[in-house]
Amino acid sequence: MTKLRRGQRTIGRTVEYRGSGLFLGQEVLIRLKPQPPNTGVQFQRMDLPGSPPIPASVAYVKDYKRRILLVKDEVEVEGVEHFMASVAGLGIDDILVEITGKEMPAGDGSSLVFMRLIKEAGVVSHDTPRRIFALSGTIALEDGGARIVALPHDDGLELSYNLDFGDKSTLRQSYTLSVTEKTFSQQIAPARTFCLSSGVEEFIRLGLGRGVTEENCFLVNEDGTASTPINRKQAVLRFDDESARHKLLDLLGDLYLTGMELRARVVGTRSGHLLNVLLAKKIFELARAESSLSRIADAKV
Repeated sequence: MTKLRRGQRTIGRTVEYRGSGLFLGQEVLIRLKPQPPNTGVQFQRMDLPGSPPIPASVAYVKDYKRRILLVKDEVEVEGVEHFMASVAGLGIDDILVEITGKEMPAGDGSSLVFMRLIKEAGVVSHDTPRRIFALSGTIALEDGGARIVALPHDDGLELSYNLDFGDKSTLRQSYTLSVTEKTFSQQIAPARTFCLSSGVEEFIRLGLGRGVTEENCFLVNEDGTASTPINRKQAVLRFDDESARHKLLDLLGDLYLTGMELRARVVGTRSGHLLNVLLAKKIFELARAESSLSRIADAKV
């Protein structure tokens, strides 16, 4: 593990937002608070007495079906991926998210609400170096026809996604992005979440999607068109390839569960949270092993 020259960053002041979660539909208040260096990103359930902060780490990921669920000491916070994409895209290292319920608010189904909150709060830099991990070898993972590959890349983080739903939809899209604060803010932060129209009945059966509105989600139909989730009218998309861009948004957020900025080129094909998290765990393990080896080498010197 190496160090970036730029210091760790937090927000300049406390800001808050109230909204409902996408899956459970329960209204919560979140409060973003500045934190000292090396705190990392943490969530804290303010509705539960004495609950400790939950680090936003792959070590605490307990479920990655449709969304990311973090659990520590039986305390849960879910739906954190769009917020994690925001702190990753804006280069925030240390921040506390106080939340009055289990699920993060959906906002408009993208990362815009979190991005705007962070920019409203301002950014403060510290002298403590950021943690960065430069991938030195290739990692390839597969699951049921889905694949994700991470390769060495000297120039920051580059993400690519190849969207292909097989026989569930004719929609095919690809999108590639070199991640910077500007490209994140303009190119993927506004991309909203979506669902295959063929999967709606399962969501209803599981009691999920209670916070879905016509604005914070869209459906991808079998013929590749997009429609609104409730009235099933033609959806107005923010980008022609909004689905692929949102997949990159999720990928960025999931990778930041390593707690480090990553220097790598990552290509996902038909992948989702499951492979994203497995890749993040592999990277986390590699970084930890490299850090241990560095300490041993230092001790011998």
